[in-house]
Amino acid sequence: MSIPISNGYLQTPDGHQLYYAEFGNFRAPAVVVLHGGPGSSSNAGMLDWFDLRHWRVVLFDQRGSGKSLPTGSLEHNTTGHLVADMEQLRLHLAIPAWTVVGGSWGACLALAYATRHAASIDHLVLRGTFLPSRLQLDWFFQQLQALVPQAWNSLTQTMNDLEKAAVLPTLADRLLGDDQEKISDAAQRWSHYENAIMTAMMAGRNTQQTRSEQTADTQSGRNPDAQAQTQDATGAPSQNDNRNRESESSRAQAAERTVHKYRIQAHYLRHAGFIDLPALLEQLREVQVHTTLLHGTHDWICPAANVHLLQRFLPRAELHWIPGGTHTPADPLIRAALTDTMARLSDPVIGPGNLTCQ
Repeated sequence: MSIPISNGYLQTPDGHQLYYAEFGNFRAPAVVVLHGGPGSSSNAGMLDWFDLRHWRVVLFDQRGSGKSLPTGSLEHNTTGHLVADMEQLRLHLAIPAWTVVGGSWGACLALAYATRHAASIDHLVLRGTFLPSRLQLDWFFQQLQALVPQAWNSLTQTMNDLEKAAVLPTLADRLLGDDQEKISDAAQRWSHYENAIMTAMMAGRNTQQTRSEQTADTQSGRNPDAQAQTQDATGAPSQNDNRNRESESSRAQAAERTVHKYRIQAHYLRHAGFIDLPALLEQLREVQVHTTLLHGTHDWICPAANVHLLQRFLPRAELHWIPGGTHTPADPLIRAALTDTMARLSDPVIGPGNLTCQ
């Protein structure tokens, strides 16, 4: 595992503390990676996309997410805040300009950043781009039931017919309400629904790596050692007791992370990502930043219509379809496309801003 060349917390003017870490070569071109979600976090697997001899990689956890504090906070937490955070972090690290890599929600955030700070960007690399449109949200929460009927039935099991016709508003009402039991149940159901979609997308291919790379907050937390607690003759807890207590603590922490993640996600999606999409698209017409769009042909999460739409508004965008690729970077095809793209961008002959379709 790579050791950061620097890490710490960046204090924002409104009380958030953003965790960041830098990896690789301090003298190399800088790249910032924007995690998905909203509400997820950065992870060490993101470093696999880069040759750390040729990149200075900046990872950070967005407001309320991961190691950033206060955990799970929705206060002063909008896309506008995240965009300002990115620019504050760039200035804090004394980076003249950087390549911005974002996937899913992170790609959407990268676009919002580009409309405000295009001069700070060498190149945009957008993977599986999410756009906060009615089309996107209806697809994920309503129409995907045709592809994953059992998962959708599980997601909506506690909803009446009216609620099933408006799944996202129903989930948001529960997650952002005051009933802790409903909050926890909605978070777990949403998490399981996403996992089921990921598994179905990868069906017929090697899913072992996908499962192993899922974070604890998206796993069920089943305890393989669950059994009656025992004590030794002195009354001291047995090793099984200690393991059980540790497992219970881990499950509780994972459940709490899941709640934080999906509360933040509900907060953003309820407000369409705090983005006026038509206005954003029009602003992108003026963004003269070289952009690489990577999109899997079998991405069930973010429809291909997203990148077709973006091509109309991004004057310097090049679309690379990934045949058979899905949505997650745990997919070897997606990971290979990211790795290849970043290798070509680090080439001194090509460099950011001069990448051409291969």
